[in-house]
Amino acid sequence: MSLPTPKTPSPPAPEHAVIYVGAASVSMVLGLRGAERLQREDVEYLDRPLPLARDIFRGGSITRGTVEQAVAILRDFLQSTRELGIPLAQVRLFTTNILAEASNHEIFLNRLQIQTGITPALIDDGSMTRLVFQIAQRLLQKNPRLAEGRTFVTHIGPGNTRAMYFDHGRLAAYSNYRLGIFRAREAVSGSDDMAPQAMVHLEEQIRGVVDHLAQDYSGHKIDHHVAIGAEIQSVAPRLTKGRQGSYHVQEDDLARLTEKLARMSPDQLVRELHVHYTGGEGIVPALQTNLALAKRFGDQSIWVPEGDFHFELMLDLMTAGSRTAVFQEEVMQSACEIGLRYKTDRKHADHVALFAQQLFRELQHLHGLDPKYELVLRVAATLHEVGMFISPREHHKHSLYILLHTEIFGLSTQDRELVALLARYHRRYNPEPNHPTFSDLTREDRMIVLKLAALLRIADSLDRSHAQRIKSIQLRPEGSRLRILTQGVDDNTIEQIAIDSKCDLFREIYGYEVVLAKA
Repeated sequence: MSLPTPKTPSPPAPEHAVIYVGAASVSMVLGLRGAERLQREDVEYLDRPLPLARDIFRGGSITRGTVEQAVAILRDFLQSTRELGIPLAQVRLFTTNILAEASNHEIFLNRLQIQTGITPALIDDGSMTRLVFQIAQRLLQKNPRLAEGRTFVTHIGPGNTRAMYFDHGRLAAYSNYRLGIFRAREAVSGSDDMAPQAMVHLEEQIRGVVDHLAQDYSGHKIDHHVAIGAEIQSVAPRLTKGRQGSYHVQEDDLARLTEKLARMSPDQLVRELHVHYTGGEGIVPALQTNLALAKRFGDQSIWVPEGDFHFELMLDLMTAGSRTAVFQEEVMQSACEIGLRYKTDRKHADHVALFAQQLFRELQHLHGLDPKYELVLRVAATLHEVGMFISPREHHKHSLYILLHTEIFGLSTQDRELVALLARYHRRYNPEPNHPTFSDLTREDRMIVLKLAALLRIADSLDRSHAQRIKSIQLRPEGSRLRILTQGVDDNTIEQIAIDSKCDLFREIYGYEVVLAKA
């Protein structure tokens, strides 16, 4: 009698899922348990078309039909997660940053939350910038030629164009422009087909942002040009073979392909490129924009990263922390350059940022904030005195204005508002419900400002003299007091006076008096 054949062990169940409601589709990635470095073979990847960008940039709102289509897709995706045994708590839902431009985006988000039981998270500009930066970094690591030169990186997204300039592997400049694939396309076309006259207008739209971008980078010598984006990365394998993580595409080859695709009908484009209709809509405008950039900068060739841009985005959402260490330091370097532009006291700013970081980390049990706000606090500490460039008198208000209107690499609009408000309240003037910008915040964000401002005030007081007299500190909570032991100074009277005049907010928020003592 033969023994029964043992059953083949079933593969490990997916650990969690990420769903992304993008500009032209809804995607889901199912990650496998135990995968340390997720690759394409480690996950299941689903993608369904959704004309979100078309609705937003054509009519300013999301149509009822698109809402219902999104709900149906999410219903199917969640059914798949249930069949695989993934708890709802391990499913995360993200939405594209262009969603904020829809007049009914709150209604849309509420509908998604009611349908799924998951609170959607909006992918902000800072998160998208981080993704583009990480793709560029990986490419530079694989290709020494790009890493050792002066490399210009552009990303043509659905609603925005981003540019980064790397000098020998380090980020030296960054900018963001309000023109993207779908924004440009829908601005000149009211239908699915691009008429000849609309194509002319599209070229004019593209030329405007290209000229602006070329002017901004006219003072930078460029050795290599890298083009990142879903569309250009999808067609690059048709033009050349990949090597060292990238495709080296000749401009003439890109021009011929772009011209060929521009003559095709939507049906022909779908068949030729094996894409869905909503994804195909952005192909030609994206290639035209990349081609126009290459011509404007005199490039005979461009470099295109290997891989699927959307898939990279999904893996980033699934595996990455709030920010990588390298990315954080690039954000801080960008903040330092802004401080230099406004002639701030660099040594004071660095000293305050260091103390602020220590306070944030060691008082985590008190403030309970997400670690991502540590970077917001560090940037605010670095830039809290930029308003001195305008006038020492009420410089905190000038700082608010400057920072609200200054692009900070890697920070979203919301993060930049928090930075600006922290600079506004680094002095002894407390936030009031009727203060501009602060009054627009949610209750949760107001509390974040109060908690961080209290820490920033203590950090700033510790270098009241701007002479870095206190070299280091140790925190010692004792009853209702927070004792700060100082090193490097015999008499800390100046700093204690500063703390006494500014620590009322810290006392109200955290319940501690702050007392300095020699270590």
